[in-house]
Parts: sequence; C-alpha cells; structure tokens
Amino acid sequence: MTARGYDWVAFGEKKKFATQYAMILDTVENTLRQHDAIAFGELVIVAVSGGSDSVALLHLLICLKDALGIDLHVASLNHGLRAEAGQRDLDLVAGLAARWRLPYTLGHADVPGLSAEWGIGIEAAARQARYAFLAQVAREQGARCVAVGHHALDQAETILMNIVRGAGTRGLRGMRVLSDMPRHAGIRLVRPLLSIAKQELETYCHEHKLPFRVDESNADIRFRRNFLRHEVLIRLQRLNPDALAAFERLAESAAVDEDFLADQVEQTVMPLATVKSDRWQMQIADFAALHPALQRRFLQTAYRQLSGGCNALSHALTLDLIAWSREAATGSRRDITGALQMRMRYDALFIERKDADDEQDQYCLIPIETDEPLRLGNAIELQGLTIGLSPGGNAGGDGVRLRLPACAALRLRARRPGDRFKPKGMCGRSRKIKAWMIDRKIPREIRDRIPLICADGAVIAICWGETWHLAETASDGLRDSDVVTLTLA
Repeated sequence: MTARGYDWVAFGEKKKFATQYAMILDTVENTLRQHDAIAFGELVIVAVSGGSDSVALLHLLICLKDALGIDLHVASLNHGLRAEAGQRDLDLVAGLAARWRLPYTLGHADVPGLSAEWGIGIEAAARQARYAFLAQVAREQGARCVAVGHHALDQAETILMNIVRGAGTRGLRGMRVLSDMPRHAGIRLVRPLLSIAKQELETYCHEHKLPFRVDESNADIRFRRNFLRHEVLIRLQRLNPDALAAFERLAESAAVDEDFLADQVEQTVMPLATVKSDRWQMQIADFAALHPALQRRFLQTAYRQLSGGCNALSHALTLDLIAWSREAATGSRRDITGALQMRMRYDALFIERKDADDEQDQYCLIPIETDEPLRLGNAIELQGLTIGLSPGGNAGGDGVRLRLPACAALRLRARRPGDRFKPKGMCGRSRKIKAWMIDRKIPREIRDRIPLICADGAVIAICWGETWHLAETASDGLRDSDVVTLTLA
C-alpha cells in the first residue's frame, strides 16, 4: 500500500508537524548517543520490512547519518507467509533503498516449513529466521550492528507476553535499546524507537510522504502478539491512556534492578564458584548462605551457560532444585534436562553436563584389585607420580622420603575393609582409613581406588590428590645399612 494522505490527522498548523517530528528525530539521536549504540564510522544493517515503523526507522537514520558518521545497508526478508503480498513488501523496500541510493539485500525464508522442522510456533520460527537472515547479512557486509524498528507498542506487548509466561524481573524489562542478537554472538541489536508510539511513526511516514505497506495478518488475533495488541492493550489504555509510557517506565525500572542483580552475581556469587566448560561447582555452605535471589541467579546462569545459552531454567524447576539441594544426600543426582544434572557431594554441589569429564581424572587412582610388591631399584610410575625404593638412608631426588627397615615387605595396594592408619601428629594413635577419608570429604565412589603404601601390612602412606599423607614410622636407631628409603614424588 502506498502512502496515504495525512489530512485525517488534526494536528493543526504545519509548524506543529515540524516541531513534533523534530522531537522524534532528537529522541532517536539522544537514545543512540545515550546508549553508545553505534560507533562513529560504523556500518549499520537496517532491518526494513516495509511497514511504517521500519520505513520510519530507515528515514530517521538517513537524517542522522552524517551527524552520527555512519553508513547504512538495508536488509529485508520475505517470510513466505503472505504469498504475493510478501513479494510486494520486498519490492517496496528495494525501491526505497534505490531511491535513497543505499545498498540492500533481500532474502526469502519458508517459515511454515521451518516451523514444522524445528517444532516451534510460526511466530517463533519467523523470529529465528529473521535474526538468522540479518546476522548473515551483517557477516557478509562486515557489520556488527543491526537496527530494528521495535517501538513502544512492541515493548508493551513483549512485557505482557513475558508476564503471561510467568517471567521474573528479567522479563519485565522487556526489550533493551542495545542487546546481543539471540543465537548470534558478536552481533548486537539496536532499537532506537522503543520510546516512540506506533501511531507517531505512522504519522511521521504520512507527513514525510513515505510509502509503507500494511500487513493484514497483524489483525489476526490467533497470533498471541496480535491478541495482546487488539484485545488486551486496547482495554488497558481505556483504564490508563498513558499505558504505553507506564510500560516503558516499568521496563526501565526492571532493567535497572536486573543490572544490579547481575552485578551482585558477578561480584558476590561468581568468586565462590568454580566454573568449567562442562561443570559449575560451589561449596554447599556458600550456596546455602546466599540470598534466595542470588541462589536462583546462580542456578539460572549456570544452566544458561551449560546449555549453550539457548534455554532458560523455569521458575518452578529453579525453586525445586534449591529445595532438593537442602535435603539431598551426598552422592545424589538430579536430572535437570536430558543433558544436564545437579549432583551433591559432601561439601559441594555441581551443575554439570552428564557427559562432563570424570572428576576422578584430577586424582591419582588405581584399580581396586591392585596389590603390587615394591622392590629395590624397581620404580613404579603412577599417573605422574613416581614410587621408588632405594638402599640406605640418603636417597637423592625430589619428593617425600621415608626411612624404613630393610626387611619390611612393602606393597602398593588399594583400601581393604578394616584398614587403619597412624597419621603424623596423633602420637601414634590410629584411625580407620574410612573415617579419615570421610573427614576429608573424599567421594565414596573413589575411596577404594586411592593408592596406599603398606609396610608389613600396615598402611604408611595414602595418596590423595597429588599429596602423600604419611604415617608415623619408627626407624630411629637403625643404621643406614639396615634401612631402605621410600621416595614418593
């Protein structure tokens, strides 16, 4: 549909038009500068559908092009939803770009087919296809910034939709003027029109005689956004004619609160966590001491990172996991999704991929059936550790050394039921190795694979992590010729 006349709008004198739309131009420029959204000299991909909002956006950016020092490239996608009307949208956009001597890229997508292939709704499929197209154009043109024409009504619809879905404060902030493009790292979205009403943008197009198209499907209330726009927001505006501005204030307040919480997570929570590509870990005591809001953020952030950033942990599941963590016994596991789980150990909780590298790899472990004699001159290499036995009392080399009677029968083996140990500093008193391991929060599943050194059947050294824990031994009074030196390195 070509541009219609603007005589139906009773604005009065032309001077009033000029003043009002100079204000829109100032609003857009101030928004971009306030958020430092576009760098001087940068190429901006402008998403233009052919509707009044995106046509107005393109015209406003052209007006600001020299002041901002930017270059523009127009991009438009036919979603395959409106037959010939979709092609006429592309033709209009191509004509505008040519008229204003701007380079442009046109694209086509089969959104109904993608919706069926991806198993998602038409609206979600259209959104993903649109962002994928814009990201591709940006990469092809060497750009990192995409400008889109979301306006105040879009913002109100987004917030309402998030409320209906049960979103928290992150959902209340709606869309941001500046954000990362979903699923496309390194490309940012800029929304300069979020504080401007759709009716103002339509009138802007009429005043400047800008042609634009009207998408008849926008009146179909079978689509959620259209239902919210035509059935819900209309009624809210009857209650409060300034409802759109109220949603804008809500979004701004929620965004400020979100930024504060994000800062708290970064400054307070993350220093307590151990983060790997496939596993997040925190001490149970530290997690329990966090405010509930920060507990939730930790779990949600871990989930988002471990799932590749494409999913969000639901509110109900977040609360369920926190409750489970309070009661779960050590060694317990809880599925989060098909790929992720939460696991409890004595002193720590883990959010991890089920295919994460085995934690046991960080420890020196041996098969349960290991029972090897140690002989003079026959060193054993054990996952980076060396166990050697030398004659006399002055063996060289690095590591921990024990003087033992030369006649002692030395063996490397794993734990057995009833094993005891006389740790140094306990004045010769012994402890069950099981109790000693429990005190050190050694996971039950690996206790029987921890290397032990025995002399005449008594445990004299235990390897935990990369450290040998030694027992009290008696070699005083023995001559060097009567002893051997056990070197553990």
